[in-house]
Amino acid sequence: MKTLFCFFCILICEQQLAAQQEWEKYMKIFDVRTGEECKISDLVAAMEDVDVLFFGEEHDDSIAHQIQAVLFENLLEVYKDVTLSLEMFERDVQLVMDEYLADHITEAKLREEGRAWKNYDDYSPMVNLAKSKGQLVVAANVPTRYANLVSRKGLDALKDLPKESKRYLPSLPIFTYHPFYEKKFNEAMGGHGHGMGPTIFHAQLLRDATMAESVFETWRKNKKTKILHLNGRFHSDEYLGTVAELKRRRKRMDILTISCFSSEDFDAPEWDEHAGLGNFVILTDPTVSKSF
Repeated sequence: MKTLFCFFCILICEQQLAAQQEWEKYMKIFDVRTGEECKISDLVAAMEDVDVLFFGEEHDDSIAHQIQAVLFENLLEVYKDVTLSLEMFERDVQLVMDEYLADHITEAKLREEGRAWKNYDDYSPMVNLAKSKGQLVVAANVPTRYANLVSRKGLDALKDLPKESKRYLPSLPIFTYHPFYEKKFNEAMGGHGHGMGPTIFHAQLLRDATMAESVFETWRKNKKTKILHLNGRFHSDEYLGTVAELKRRRKRMDILTISCFSSEDFDAPEWDEHAGLGNFVILTDPTVSKSF
């Protein structure tokens, strides 16, 4: 039965990918679990017994956004019920997103009142596909004003927020002991993170915790749905950040992660050097123009 299912996934995905051959040559997918290169159809088949797929992106990677759109389309073809969860929208605009999905407001209003990112056009095909298929889109991230509050005054400042504001926060307190992740964060900031004190890192943890809780609550309300969560890859690479926070909420949840990025070794990938980043690693051609 599982063999037939995989064949069905491959058949559907390869039919749909026929039109994507031109851009497909600018990507390479590696399955860390098998040690082999694979296709989008393999990502779809891998989701059979999985609850959540994290797609860690570089936000300006134009090829990554095409992969995401095709992946989401193929997941819907096979599994029917697939929730799209986005770092790119914040929890306090969920109503705006829901109003758009229900066709009460225009996409222009979603952009304006949903505080859409400047590269919303990269995500619009997926949001609109979800709308056409009657699927939920989760505005998963913490409102930026609260991350800014933490970066300025620390996590304790969240306790003083009005009750209404706390609706958009994850459960408190935020778990803060992440030595490896903190070291990685400080290095990513050029070594300046440590000098600025822990509050900048704690703002990062607030984002992670909020997205993790958004994903968890979505799964808890509908355990039959598959969840495709998109975030910057720093939030999910090496199973840290949002992935670790989701695991803290439910250790037995079945999760797969993708780390997607443009890489100078695209022509001759050093897969062993990338293997620790996730279950799947997608390299994109660095010569392709960015989306912004």
